[in-house]
Amino acid sequence: MNGILVAIEHWPPSIWAREDEYAYFLALIFHAWGMALLVGGGVVIALRALCGGAAGSMVGFRGLLPVMWCGAALAVLSGFVLLVAYPAKALTNPIFAIKFGCLVCATLLLRRLLREGAAPARSVAALCLLLWLSGVAAGKLLLHTYTVLTVS
Repeated sequence: MNGILVAIEHWPPSIWAREDEYAYFLALIFHAWGMALLVGGGVVIALRALCGGAAGSMVGFRGLLPVMWCGAALAVLSGFVLLVAYPAKALTNPIFAIKFGCLVCATLLLRRLLREGAAPARSVAALCLLLWLSGVAAGKLLLHTYTVLTVS
């Protein structure tokens, strides 16, 4: 595993993201914006379903999906820059996997909410909301829980 991490760390885009005066911080800003669009839309939809949104009333919230897709694209692209800048920091930390898992599961549950919008929507919405918030919290914990910054 260390060989792969070293190879990523020596990759020119990785060096650029780590050593350029602005690259890493711009990636952090874009990642925050992307996550705000993605998670913000997901939280709004989950809260509407949690407060008793019927199937018909959830249809209007599908308009948030293009905004959430833009946020997801921005978060993924900027997250890739953050990941290649310090691959060992993320890939050796189990909280990174928790963050990723929470966000993927929340997205899948949100999709179910928008498609079905049926009776179990409240429990699904509550779980979805918990997963969105857990994913964000795990992302914040990544800043403070890493044990390895670089391997080279």
